[in-house]
Amino acid sequence: MTSGSREETFAAWLQEHHAILHKVARSFSAAPAEQDELVQDIRLALWHALPAFDGRSKPSSYIYRIALNRALSWKRHRRTYRAKLAQLENEPLPANSPDPRLELIYAEIRHLDGVERSLILLQLDGFTYDEIGETLGLTPTNVGARLTRIRQKLAANLKDK
Repeated sequence: MTSGSREETFAAWLQEHHAILHKVARSFSAAPAEQDELVQDIRLALWHALPAFDGRSKPSSYIYRIALNRALSWKRHRRTYRAKLAQLENEPLPANSPDPRLELIYAEIRHLDGVERSLILLQLDGFTYDEIGETLGLTPTNVGARLTRIRQKLAANLKDK
């Protein structure tokens, strides 16, 4: 199967049989976000399995088989993931757990926009203004001015907490 015909077949199958993917996802997960994740996983599995389709069955049967197998694997993986997560949540924090004040700082950093967050993280990692400017495409003077404003903003927000 050539890449052009593979893409055409894949697009046609998705258009014609998209309901199969969504039915399977809805039957394996109640959460809409997880359904979307599962649909994407099924699409990826279908893309990888497409060259093995030999035409002896209907495309819908083949799509169902791929979708159900992927959903079963996905469900098994999610169950294992949730079990590990529950186990970790029940474990005591290590002695070197982060300082709660540090968590407050990172919470405030998460509220910054992308460039501001990048600037402050690079500075926290010890990069010079020149290195930060080169990485982000800014002049060192601009980096310094922005970092001053960011530090002031963080200090003001943390002062209230």
